[in-house]
Amino acid sequence: MRYANPTRGLHRAAFGFKRDRLPNAVEYFREQGLKLVGGGEWKSAVCPFHQDTRPSLRVRIETGAFRCMVCGAHGGDVLAFHMQRYELRFIEAARTLGAWEEAR
Repeated sequence: MRYANPTRGLHRAAFGFKRDRLPNAVEYFREQGLKLVGGGEWKSAVCPFHQDTRPSLRVRIETGAFRCMVCGAHGGDVLAFHMQRYELRFIEAARTLGAWEEAR
């Protein structure tokens, strides 16, 4: 059985999430007020997701991945961090970070 595909053969404008437009992880976390400390590819910072007095948030500067060793907040990039910190949905967070392209 064949199903009709209304978009087949039509040129669709490119839109949606553009990962390459996400901000640099180090710059983004610094703009968020996190003081990244330590050596190597994983840095530590005071976690903004709970009352923290000592750096318990680990951030991988290459990818923006993060994990709090106390409260368990975690994600794979700055977009995930932004979504959690500001309680935003995916598209809204991507737009805020300049990583969402609207349809033309």
